[in-house]
Amino acid sequence: MKRFWILILTVWCAGMALADEGNRRWFVDKNLVYERGSALSTEYLQEHTPGFSKTLESILPWLVRIEVRHSFIDDGYSSNHGTGIILKGGKVLTANHVLTENVRGGEIEVILTLPNGRIFSASIEEQGKRDWARLQMNIPDGQENLLESPIAMAAATPGETTVFIGYPARLGLDAQGHVKPFHKGDKEQGIPADKLRPMLVVAVAEDLEALTLKPLAGFPPVGGMSGGPLFNLKGQLIGVQHSVSTTTDNATGGVLYYKIDATPISATNPSGPTERKSCEE
Repeated sequence: MKRFWILILTVWCAGMALADEGNRRWFVDKNLVYERGSALSTEYLQEHTPGFSKTLESILPWLVRIEVRHSFIDDGYSSNHGTGIILKGGKVLTANHVLTENVRGGEIEVILTLPNGRIFSASIEEQGKRDWARLQMNIPDGQENLLESPIAMAAATPGETTVFIGYPARLGLDAQGHVKPFHKGDKEQGIPADKLRPMLVVAVAEDLEALTLKPLAGFPPVGGMSGGPLFNLKGQLIGVQHSVSTTTDNATGGVLYYKIDATPISATNPSGPTERKSCEE
């Protein structure tokens, strides 16, 4: 009988080790945090939810890179960097701290860059207490199509898989999935902005009131991804990311695990109805 239980314990431990190894395959090597991390997220989605790739391609044109210029220094502007998503009417949802962090009075200039390299200015329309903000794009004549964003919104449901999308500051992915520095270009000199894709993190929704998400694949979000949108697998916007909570090893200081912190879409008072889904869907 004793040998029987030893055998059962051995098999169980081996199974747990294999399961842990299976989970680890979806997370990055620390030396390839951006490039490999986003590739692993893409691979995870292709393996577990292959139909989402088409939905993702319909979302990406409405994502924006945000630069907030807030003070002038010797060799140029000091800026904050973030990510946002375009809603109907040219509204852009992001995190409030992208607009306020390190800003010491004076006026700020908000610059938005679309994935296709087009650049727009924006003004602040509303700032929320739960670290969200809504901008209004300044859209010139001939660009009215930007008022017709198809992005739909929905309340998160517990345990659903979500996709967080954002631009690490001054970086992005080229067509081959390689990390490249982002260049704003120079309109006066006819130099266009780079056309770089954002990066992905896959997570599962947990606490819906606070909207915390447990990562499933990818890498810990970094500066510049703040304000990035969270989508369910239907392509519906469920929240806006504002921070990351980490737990570290006391001995080494290394990150043991992390969670993504976000503001649920219901807290941002968006215009238009928010679909409420049942857990059975």
